[in-house]
Amino acid sequence: MKDYIIREVSLRLVINGQEPILLPCSGWHVNELITGYLYTNGYIHAPGDIQSLDYNMGDQTAHIGLEKHPLLLDDIQQAKSLYLPAASILQWMDEFSGLSEVFRKTGAVHTAAVASQEGIHKHFEDISRHNAIEMLIGWSLMQNEAFHDKCLMLSCRISRSIINKAVVAGFPMIVSTSPPTDQALDIARENNIALAGFARGKRMNVYCGTERFTDKD
Repeated sequence: MKDYIIREVSLRLVINGQEPILLPCSGWHVNELITGYLYTNGYIHAPGDIQSLDYNMGDQTAHIGLEKHPLLLDDIQQAKSLYLPAASILQWMDEFSGLSEVFRKTGAVHTAAVASQEGIHKHFEDISRHNAIEMLIGWSLMQNEAFHDKCLMLSCRISRSIINKAVVAGFPMIVSTSPPTDQALDIARENNIALAGFARGKRMNVYCGTERFTDKD
């Protein structure tokens, strides 16, 4: 019998002519991935800081020209408390679990999605859980769509590195099919992020922000 095998690409990021940074990825949504990577790792404040971005998947290299501008006060997003019905979140997580055709075929990708009061807006998938989130963040920056009033949905363990990306993006709520680490939970509490894990079927574990997994009058 035949089976599907996921493709892995070793993308080389050459930023302002410096030594390449190796970014293992699936090789799709490259613009979104690079934009999100640059943002969450502090290379840029906004997509306008990217002066040029040229990539060739033949030699798996991206050449990027950056000019980082000062961050204006108006550009700073104010985090807000997000309240969502627990029943709706569980319904969306059930939908979320079936979004990835690639996962159904290979079992080898992670998925990240964004949801609001209206449900799931957008999702991305990649062999790296970090990449999936960075694609989502890169897409939002390119669309000028803020995250301070939206929930981040994940299919992975919530580690320190994962939640730090959510903090940079400004997510007030995270829900995953897997649990957080103790350090990730500390960061969530410090940044007023409502956090839930093991969201499967009709249950989930709420680790902090319990009062926000409900309707608010």
